[in-house]
Amino acid sequence: MARIAVFVSALLACTSIGSADWVAIGPDGGNIVALGLDPQQPATLYALPYEYPDGPRVFKTTSGGAAWTTVGLLPDYSVNMLLVDPHRSDYLYGKTANAVWRSTDGGAAWNSYSLPTYATNMAADPFVPGRLFASGYNYSSYYTPAVIVSTDYGQSWSVTQVDSDTGFAYCVEFDPVDSGTAYLGCMYGLVFKTTDGGATWDSACAGLPASASIDAIGVNPGNPDILLAAASSGVYRSTDAGASWTGVAGIAIGFDLVLSPANPALAYCLGYDTAPCLFVSTDSGATWVFQPGNVQQSKGGSLIIDPADADVVYSPGAMGVIKTADRGAQWAPANTGIRIATIPAISSGQWDPQPVYVEASENAVFQSQDAGGTWARCEDFLSCGAICGIGLAPGSMGDIVWALEGSG
Repeated sequence: MARIAVFVSALLACTSIGSADWVAIGPDGGNIVALGLDPQQPATLYALPYEYPDGPRVFKTTSGGAAWTTVGLLPDYSVNMLLVDPHRSDYLYGKTANAVWRSTDGGAAWNSYSLPTYATNMAADPFVPGRLFASGYNYSSYYTPAVIVSTDYGQSWSVTQVDSDTGFAYCVEFDPVDSGTAYLGCMYGLVFKTTDGGATWDSACAGLPASASIDAIGVNPGNPDILLAAASSGVYRSTDAGASWTGVAGIAIGFDLVLSPANPALAYCLGYDTAPCLFVSTDSGATWVFQPGNVQQSKGGSLIIDPADADVVYSPGAMGVIKTADRGAQWAPANTGIRIATIPAISSGQWDPQPVYVEASENAVFQSQDAGGTWARCEDFLSCGAICGIGLAPGSMGDIVWALEGSG
């Protein structure tokens, strides 16, 4: 019996030799750094992998992740966020720290527009076509939170400093019910609110501790007085549109959260314990239940909810795109057609059938028994070291040896 040891999972891609060309044969997956969903057509999503130095290929699915195709190339590897315009499905936005890339043809071609200061997150106004807000910060002798605004679909931008205190703004969220209302989440437990489309911003953070860095804000689509905030010190809830906040028990760190337009009482929070983990609320965030599904397999830090189906959520990460259709109880890869990861190790055996093992830079091992026609992910086994070599002993189902970079 072979003794097989493998490492923490990721997804990968590899190539096989043709007479003159190289053809990707899988496995499907790879490091996805940005994922965007079309609000008008929820089965349509776009994904950007990390590809250095040329920039990422743009992948598109119209089947909720069942199959992906390449539709273009975004020539900037530093893009870390992808947004589909809620009013014009063919308009896509990719954000870097100091620029926004825009496509007006569904991801085929892109143009870059400089930002007047540094951006951390971005959102599109659900009521006013062409209006985008980006959270960010100004820097002079120190950092101050700022909002960067476009009213022409991202072609030009202006900046508004919302506070004179030191700190970054990490997230921005529009109210899905009340036009002109938006929230800005910042360092040091600061939240700011506008009710006039960003002309003025007022403090809305009573009850939030100074230790909380606000990473995500959610506005309940059924009752916009109910707000949720995911922060470095937990999750917080407001029932009076930000006038006051209280902490929610059971979540030590919150990375991201999403609320369901299809079921306003349902919310998801991606948190962290020893690994990324999912919490689910069915009472608008008042209480949360740990969901022991395998969301951590994505090695990601964000959630994308299907606005038409409250049970469907996506998460991009180092393994690619994963998807749940049962409120996070089970997650499965949704990567078919995405083959983009680096392969540092590959080996084939002399057994019958002849196996092929490959390892990706994100430390996953896959096995094929049919020369790459199909792939199966091997079991995980270690939590340290990167696999840099695979050796298969000769003979019938011989031993398999894994070389761990820095660990033996």
